[in-house]
Amino acid sequence: MEATERQEREEAKRQAEERIANLAQELAEAINEGKAAGRTEVRDFAIDVLKDEVDTEVIATPETPAEGDAPPPLNPFGLGIPLVILGVLLLPLFGVLGLAMSAIGGFMCLVGVGIAIVGRRSGGGEPGGSDSDVGPSA
Repeated sequence: MEATERQEREEAKRQAEERIANLAQELAEAINEGKAAGRTEVRDFAIDVLKDEVDTEVIATPETPAEGDAPPPLNPFGLGIPLVILGVLLLPLFGVLGLAMSAIGGFMCLVGVGIAIVGRRSGGGEPGGSDSDVGPSA
């Protein structure tokens, strides 16, 4: 499907370029038909009109994600590591707070590892990826 869309975009681009080339040739012929003394003024006028009329801002069209392109859920392991580090750093200053943050971070790391193990055993792999890019399993 992506190749078809790419071909359609290339065809539309080619048609637009062809139309622009034809219009430019017609404009050049119209300017050349005029008096020799006034050609530069007419050409400058045509260029000014073209500059004024052409919208140079590119309006980005928001791409709607496909139904299966949902971002993968955040693994608690990734949040647990900074909490453990921050808890260890706060331990000398605020003992109870540092200990609590380290404990919460450690628990989150364990939950994250558990989610990864259960996901591998169930054959699902990563929710956002495929198992084909992991390589051969042992």
